[in-house]
Amino acid sequence: MIKVSEQEIKDFLDNEFPGQPYLIGCGYWYVQAGKCLGQNLHYEYQADKVHLHIEGPNWRGIRDYLWSHVMDSRVSHSHWGRYGCNWTLDVIPQTWDELKNSFKTIAYIMDPHISKFERSVMMAAEVKESGSVMADFIKITDCLKKNVKIPEYQRPYRWSTKNVEQLLRDILYSQSSGKLRYLIGTVILHDDNESYNIVDGQQRITTLVLLLKQLGYEGILPDLKYNHSISFENIRANYQFINEWLNLNISNRRCFLDYIQNSCLFVEIDVKKLNEAFQMFESQNGRGKELEAYNLLKAYHIRAMQSSSKEEKVQCDKQWEDATMYLYKNNRRDILFQLFKEQLFRTRLWARGQEAYLFGKKHVEEFKGVTLDKDSSLEFAFQNILVQQEVANQLMRNMNQSLFKIKGRFTHGDSENINPFVNITQLILNGKSFFEYVETYVEIYKRLFIQLESSQLSEFKSFYKARCLYKGHDWRKGDGYIREVYKSSIMMVFDRFGESGVNNIYRDLYICLYKHRLEKKQVRYETMAKASNSGWIFQVIQNAKTLSDLQSIKQTAKWEKSQTAINYSVEEIISVFKD
Repeated sequence: MIKVSEQEIKDFLDNEFPGQPYLIGCGYWYVQAGKCLGQNLHYEYQADKVHLHIEGPNWRGIRDYLWSHVMDSRVSHSHWGRYGCNWTLDVIPQTWDELKNSFKTIAYIMDPHISKFERSVMMAAEVKESGSVMADFIKITDCLKKNVKIPEYQRPYRWSTKNVEQLLRDILYSQSSGKLRYLIGTVILHDDNESYNIVDGQQRITTLVLLLKQLGYEGILPDLKYNHSISFENIRANYQFINEWLNLNISNRRCFLDYIQNSCLFVEIDVKKLNEAFQMFESQNGRGKELEAYNLLKAYHIRAMQSSSKEEKVQCDKQWEDATMYLYKNNRRDILFQLFKEQLFRTRLWARGQEAYLFGKKHVEEFKGVTLDKDSSLEFAFQNILVQQEVANQLMRNMNQSLFKIKGRFTHGDSENINPFVNITQLILNGKSFFEYVETYVEIYKRLFIQLESSQLSEFKSFYKARCLYKGHDWRKGDGYIREVYKSSIMMVFDRFGESGVNNIYRDLYICLYKHRLEKKQVRYETMAKASNSGWIFQVIQNAKTLSDLQSIKQTAKWEKSQTAINYSVEEIISVFKD
């Protein structure tokens, strides 16, 4: 038993497991894990090892779930009152630091599974309170017999061979362990009286259809229709991979098929009302790691396109997914992940004088706005900037743009993907207008920071490549945090004043932001998130009516000695970035 004071234990638990009840006894101590069982589910130091103990009357559900889903070789289960209710980290810590690391490790392994189980419990409780929702355990083959469809708002089929292999290994492990059932997960289906639209679970469903086809399943399978080339590529690759994996790992395909047919289950939730379906979808995915935050937005805004045609929905979906898989010089980039994480979300907050940290699922409301359709109403509609914007957009779509002599943001001409009427900080119009908003900034981001060899803004791009993309820029984290803020400031200036604005002030913005590398020993993400360090620049740009209104930024960047000025030139700042 490692000797450690009670105060040290308390300090550790308060810091690493904030808000979780704990108990310190003679020769043991534990801290609650999750919430569903209270202190009957806890991490405990006992008999020289760290364990997860399942106790109390309601043990079976969480035990069975962990049995089916925990595959990490660092932990093993054994008897604790009941079989399988003790999970032990297979390490014997020798020091206080090793003991603390053991608690962190077992929590890192088990917490995600506990959280997923608790979300399922919460959803089941929600289901009981709604007469329009039905939920039950169901064999996956019985689920697939239904008229299951993939709606327009769904993502492409994105599972890689790694994802597929994990599912196959999990099923095989469950079969070889003699488990009578294996819970594959939750699927949410919207019952529209004609078909069952997949709201959540389409990646697993598609993969299982491929698996059953390879196993020679003779029952009814859904006819799943995808619209994006990404889906076709992944389906083709995964279908071949499944065949190769089966050849290497399964000696009796018929036996494996029988186990899938008879023992593999979904928690199937059937919802009559689409709004309720999406509420459950966001509840299921809003606290996990499986789905990026911005993908919640795609589903929301396609759902808002009720008056749009299927073709329009498919086109919005295609534009969105193309941005997530943008191919440039044989390199794929997820521009949407970049934009929402750094540029769009943070710029909008800084412009309002708020601190701006990472964009996550709890922040998606920032990009949900007003719906303009026949069923919505707005007070003082023609004074509403959103209405004015939509009227202007529709007029431009119906008339030749050249008639208006509208100057584009780019000197050499804007593409059709750049909407002249959107701005980064605007209120959001739900539906198709949101996709036009996003598409505009995808195109602008590409032209400013990816297509650096183009002649557009050549002077700025040369400066950016030399001063921001120098040798070793990708491993200096502090520089990276500053660089993203600098890019955001350039985008906002460009958004307001086009190429002339960027050419006028890009060096001054560089000094105002990169000076933090000279003033601080270490630049953290939190440093640049603060409104006092970064936000003031965005507020100046937001309030500027002409380029002359940016003078305060230029004055701050001047190399002159005063209490309000920064005493660094571009050259001085750049000098710290040596190859």
